[in-house]
Amino acid sequence: MGKIPEDSAERELLRALQSDSKRSLRELSKELGLPISTVHEKIRRLERDGYIRGYRAVLDGKKLGFPVTGFILVSISAGARSKISEKIASIPDVQEVHLVSGDWDLLVKAKSESVEGFGRLAERLRGIPGVSKAVTSVVFETVKEEALLDL
Repeated sequence: MGKIPEDSAERELLRALQSDSKRSLRELSKELGLPISTVHEKIRRLERDGYIRGYRAVLDGKKLGFPVTGFILVSISAGARSKISEKIASIPDVQEVHLVSGDWDLLVKAKSESVEGFGRLAERLRGIPGVSKAVTSVVFETVKEEALLDL
């Protein structure tokens, strides 16, 4: 793993699945011009080799009562970054935790029911032993938010 599959049919299959993973094998077979058994085999191989890590629905946070998106930059003064990042990742409102370079150690993305709720989350992070500083940024408007890769 580590690079785009050489097989152009597998690349096309990855493109098709990442845009809509709910399509049936029959639909994918027709779109790619391959037998259903070949499409099924390629999907299983891509899953086994780790190119496909899972399938999930993309939920609308606003409709579900989580209209506030924010980012928190975290600086760690002491302790293992991985242990602290795992603790932060276990918090339900936290969607992403990234170990980053530069002046900060972690970049955290979270969704919350309100700005006040996001503030409580930031305070919770600041209270974790080893976290020395956390700066928040609330999103006013999202222009693009997707996980598609340009294959």
